Amino acid sequence: MQQDKFDFLKGESSVEKIHMLEDKIMKVIDKIKALTNENEKLHDRIKSLNEELKKKDSESREVKQNMKDIDKMKAELEKLNSERKTVKSQVENLIKELESVEY
Repeated sequence: MQQDKFDFLKGESSVEKIHMLEDKIMKVIDKIKALTNENEKLHDRIKSLNEELKKKDSESREVKQNMKDIDKMKAELEKLNSERKTVKSQVENLIKELESVEY
């Protein structure tokens, strides 16, 4: 089995065999360098995307908090409007009472 891998070297001189092997080794080394470079770029991209994700998560939490604050403000505004209506009604009733009193 092992010799089957090197069948391409049969019939070649020792120097030619060594050159052919060197060429194959260089191709493997070049491929490893290219893959290593691509791997580094992908790791950098992952790091960048993770940073972007953290930023978006932070923005999302801030928006959620703002929405809670807005809901609280709406509830407070509704309460104040209700109180204003009550006070307005009381003032109108007082004015009617004052108008009905004779001097």
